[in-house]
Amino acid sequence: MRRIRIPALATAILAALMLPVSLTTPASAAAPIVDVRPWTLPQGSAPTIPYLHHPSEDAWSVVDPKTGMKTPVAGIDITDSVTLLGRSGSGFLLRMSNRSDRIVRVELDKPQRTIVDGLHYQSWSRMSADNRYLLMTTFVSSGTQLQVRNAVTGAIVARHTFRNTTEPNPIDVSGTRVLLGGFSPARTMTWNWQTGTIRTIASRSAYAGAFGIDRLATYTKKPFEPDACTVVSTVSQPGTSLWRSCAEAVGAFSPDGARIATDVIGWRDDSSVVRRRSIRGTLLATYRNPNGVRVRGWETSTRVLLESAPQTGIDWLVRCEGAECERAWRAY
Repeated sequence: MRRIRIPALATAILAALMLPVSLTTPASAAAPIVDVRPWTLPQGSAPTIPYLHHPSEDAWSVVDPKTGMKTPVAGIDITDSVTLLGRSGSGFLLRMSNRSDRIVRVELDKPQRTIVDGLHYQSWSRMSADNRYLLMTTFVSSGTQLQVRNAVTGAIVARHTFRNTTEPNPIDVSGTRVLLGGFSPARTMTWNWQTGTIRTIASRSAYAGAFGIDRLATYTKKPFEPDACTVVSTVSQPGTSLWRSCAEAVGAFSPDGARIATDVIGWRDDSSVVRRRSIRGTLLATYRNPNGVRVRGWETSTRVLLESAPQTGIDWLVRCEGAECERAWRAY
């Protein structure tokens, strides 16, 4: 029989492949740990997604990065908490929270409008992924009402009332289907406002995700309860887990759905670590700041925005791509 000679390099490769798994280097071992204390970071460009500009106590505006134009926001009390919900046609929606919450729409060179007033502080409000709809909940005499509103006019497109114990949390819209989470028991549902049908698709409560990228994040219990865990899956196959953690929760999915940025589960004001992971949980980077750091969102599928605090003073938006981070804007 003719002998086959294996070159030395090939022999080494084969030997390495045959090593026990416990002797190989974990994929997460090379993941960088990055300090994101703003004052030690270089100043970068402004965010490429809409953001708030607040140079003084009585001056607020929304900056459109596409044009660089600033749209003024009026009627904000010094004690108000202001959240930019997202684009609304050629304008923007903001939620102003104090003793009574309200949602306003601002558009350059047009009068500001309050489209929802008198919201309870525990009411949910978020934009659908395509920015066509404002999704919100409000308390009514018969329970908690989930509303789908036109993001430009504020007109109610559809509504459905759940028991208060359900605690409906709207996530996204596709056609006439609303993706939402609920509790008592924990579950993820789709509500079709055209047919009136409600379908349970998972026995965990949805809290983040989008139809367009087919991504879903769910809680097994309320996030502040003991032993609560988070599960990442697809919307189309919610029963198949891509990643699970009982310490971290999804802060945001990347626009292409390939990565996640995580906060501490049961989010706390003093959370000091954010992690970047692949959709299946492989650790890609750890961002830390003992003064606090939280996920704000993604600029692109590789650039994440974090809200990070210096030792003193106001928070900053910090942009990170892998291990490279820079200051992007004041977070207010």
